[in-house]
This record gives sequence, C-alpha cells and structure tokens, in this order.
Amino acid sequence: MWIVAKYKINEFYNLKDSFSKILDGKAEFYNPKIKYQKYINNKLKIYSKNILDNYLFCRHDEFVDKKKISLLKNSRGLIYFLQGCESNQKNLNNFVEFCKSNEDSAGFLKQSFFSVAKKTKGQFISGPFTQMFFDILEDKEKKLKVLLNNINVTISKNSSNLLYSSI
Repeated sequence: MWIVAKYKINEFYNLKDSFSKILDGKAEFYNPKIKYQKYINNKLKIYSKNILDNYLFCRHDEFVDKKKISLLKNSRGLIYFLQGCESNQKNLNNFVEFCKSNEDSAGFLKQSFFSVAKKTKGQFISGPFTQMFFDILEDKEKKLKVLLNNINVTISKNSSNLLYSSI
C-alpha cells in the first residue's frame, strides 16, 4: 500500500532512516524529479528538482495496519501523512507507474511526462533556449513546430536534453 508523506526538506535522509528502522528496511520510496538548466552569470548550470516539492511516496505491505502508520507519525523529518491514501491506492499506483515509465536511465523524468495537449504556449525548462517562451504552431506525433522570437523551430518530442512545459 502506498502512502504520501510531507517531509522537512533538509531532513529527507533522516526520515528515510527512521522509516527503514521501523519497517525493517523493506520500504520503497519514490520521489519523481526533473533535471533542468538555468543561466546564471552567463553560465549554464544544471539543477535537479523534485516535482512534488517536499512530498514523498512510500510503499510497504504493512501500511494496511493503521498501527504501523501511527508508529511512523513521530519519525524525525516528517510533517504529516496525507489523508485518504487507503481509498486512492489505484490512482497512486497509476501515477507512480506513469512517472516510472517516463524516466530516463538516470531516474529523471523525460519530456513525455509533460503533455502539451491542446496548449498554445510553452516555456523551455532546459537546453539552449532555457527560460524562453514560445508559441506552439503545430503538434505532430514526434515533433513540435514552435515560434520562438519570430523564428520557426522544429523540436523533437523525444529529446532528453530539451524539456519544456505548457503554459
């Protein structure tokens, strides 16, 4: 069973250790993240960001027992557990599987995770056009035709170095 926990940003590893001690090290943790680029002082820096900020998925078979969850409530680094996880197991499992199916070999989400369905504007998250806005002209199966500063550009949807999100 999956649960969703909100944790203190600087105490992620403390929380993981606390959970592992109580759950005999058999807990599965999942925190989807992206790799993005940003220009700082005319240099391109690479960063990593959790897309759920300070929320974390944790899976363990013993979470069916509410006593196990109540033992975890005093774990170091934990703020709280989201309520209603028991009734939303199918949705939680589907979301985690969708995220995992859209990861690259390093564990970062690929562009296929971000859908641009029926949107007209977007912003580049990484690549040479980082932080630039564009208009979507044409959305084909494997390519996207965009207008970037009055220049028509065709980009591949499968590019691992060029991430964009719709606005």
